[in-house]
Amino acid sequence: MNQANPLLQLKKLVLPLALFSLVTNFAVLISPIYMMQVLDRVVPSGNLATLALLLTVALGFLLLQGVVEACRDSTFARVKRWVEAVGARLALDLGGDDRQTAINYVGTLGNFFSGSLATTALNMPWIPLFLVALTLIHPFFLALVGAIIALLWGISSAGRFLIDDHISRAQAIGGQEQDTLANAADPQLVAGIRAIGDNLATRFFAQQAERHRTEARASDIAAMKSGSETVLRTAAQLLALSLGAYLVTQGALTAGGMIGASIITAKTIGTIEASMTNFADIRSAGAAWLALGRQFQGGTPAQTEVADLNGALSANGLIFPRGGGAPPRLERITLTVEPGECMAIVGDSGSGKTTLLHALCGIDPAPIGSVFLDQSETRTLGPGTVASQIGYLPQQARLVRGTLAENISCFAESPEDTKIINAARTAGVHGLISALPQAYETDIGRHPHLLSAGQKQRVALARAIYARPRYLFLDEPNALLDADGERQLCDTLAALKNQGTTIVMVLHRSGIMGLADKVLFLDQGRMADFGPRSEVLGRMNDGKQRLKIPLNSASVQDLNDWIVAQFNRHSDREFCQKAALVGTELFNAACLNGPKDMGRQGIVTFRFRDERTCELILQEDRPTDAAAKMQKIQSLIRHPEVSMFDLPVDEIALAVVAQMTDRLEVQNINDNNALFQALLSADKGQIKALGQQSGGLTH
Repeated sequence: MNQANPLLQLKKLVLPLALFSLVTNFAVLISPIYMMQVLDRVVPSGNLATLALLLTVALGFLLLQGVVEACRDSTFARVKRWVEAVGARLALDLGGDDRQTAINYVGTLGNFFSGSLATTALNMPWIPLFLVALTLIHPFFLALVGAIIALLWGISSAGRFLIDDHISRAQAIGGQEQDTLANAADPQLVAGIRAIGDNLATRFFAQQAERHRTEARASDIAAMKSGSETVLRTAAQLLALSLGAYLVTQGALTAGGMIGASIITAKTIGTIEASMTNFADIRSAGAAWLALGRQFQGGTPAQTEVADLNGALSANGLIFPRGGGAPPRLERITLTVEPGECMAIVGDSGSGKTTLLHALCGIDPAPIGSVFLDQSETRTLGPGTVASQIGYLPQQARLVRGTLAENISCFAESPEDTKIINAARTAGVHGLISALPQAYETDIGRHPHLLSAGQKQRVALARAIYARPRYLFLDEPNALLDADGERQLCDTLAALKNQGTTIVMVLHRSGIMGLADKVLFLDQGRMADFGPRSEVLGRMNDGKQRLKIPLNSASVQDLNDWIVAQFNRHSDREFCQKAALVGTELFNAACLNGPKDMGRQGIVTFRFRDERTCELILQEDRPTDAAAKMQKIQSLIRHPEVSMFDLPVDEIALAVVAQMTDRLEVQNINDNNALFQALLSADKGQIKALGQQSGGLTH
């Protein structure tokens, strides 16, 4: 069942606050009425009994006004605290961008009750009462109020028009000023280059001076505006008294009416001016309340706490619209992962991998479709179940201010030391943390640079598995890790798999791909392929085994990355590095031994002969000079006393490849098309170092 929106209870305050407002605004008329009665009745008659009665009644109303205003202000303070507590709880139950938007709305609504905005809003409906009272005394006072308000509005509008531009410019300059100061104070930026620091400091002071000049112009205009408004308010009281005196001399008003009219005029002008000043903020508070009503409409669905999920994961028809007529971020994603399996999500940048990961783990559910963990829809899982059954590691994890123990335990009220240490051991950071001076009590907030980005990522992994979750979702977990960190991550995930944890991970680097039982290949939000790892990667490789690439130095890194992407097992790390080096040198040999003109294109083909042997072929539709040099290269390899440094630069690459591979063939097909073909195995030794007794070419 859906729970009603608690913020709707604010409607219950309308009647009591209206009564409070009625009393406080009618009490404003006490002084004018008292003055009118004293001057018009007591003074001419000299009746002291009437004076005593009027004074008693007036003091009674003033006492009532004080009590009512105290109750009103106390109510506002209580409502502010209640709105913040209830609104924040409801906002935190939302997901995605709606959460922060709701928090902002709650802050706006809370501010409405904390200052003078609520009081002004309560006074606004009674402005017609004062205008009617002035009209009954004499219509000229109504005209006077209209004229004064028109002048105040004109002064305020002109002031805002003149000031806003200066304020905006000062803020923009202030932002530039802070950036310049930060760069000038950055030791890594200015170290060893004194001119940068000096010139940035000069620029900072110039920007500061410009900001001061702009702020001075704005403050001068603001001072003139404030002074003009003060003069006009004071003049309004004098004008009201003067108008009243004139009407008294004309016999159109009594002396008491003159005093009363001047007091009511001042009150009316003050209330209208406050309403004009605060109207935008009052309207914003009203809009925030309406927006919160829409966001919390129907409340949040009842959530269920599940003691133990079995690890099964399924998604059905996930669609995540992008809006504006653009293609959806996700389109009809349907998948199933069995308990204890590991699924890798791969695809190009912007293909929707992180969006899908967030939808699967419930961080940002897809608006259309459903995700089930075991037999429970993610939207209905209670916070306790989410905390204990689901672990999540973002691509760039952030540690919160506090000790490492607090971070790993997710700041639990009663953390268990055993669970903290076990999580750290599993994540492979127990030794790292223990080596710190304060070990697990190290305050990461006070020492934010104590750990590298990769080490923080591993601590965050310990945090993700602290509760021994049944599901673990990882967003590029090896992106910030070095080789040792990636190897430790691989061991951690393998241990978690053995414990029955269901793992879903987004991958760009293939170092831990071998852990995956299933692979999902996303292409622009669509599920291009899904199934067992070997089958999906086989189909992917069929399309990626051929690479057309320009034969120039700028393409070397692209070729290296492409070759590395063909390897998906962590155990193939050394074989992968060797293949990448052979491919790079083969590429260099083709570049150095071909025509020197621009626009050369080559086609590189990669395939595995078996698990320990692969073949690299590079073809070009032009002849190569390397074919004529191969006999010399093969001869030199058989003479260990020859140093590689004795070779010309265009032959060194050929010599490197020939020594590292089981077979290297270079030929010109039909005298027009160059063909470089290298066969290498994981067991073939690397190039021997210069000067080793075993001989061979050195490099």
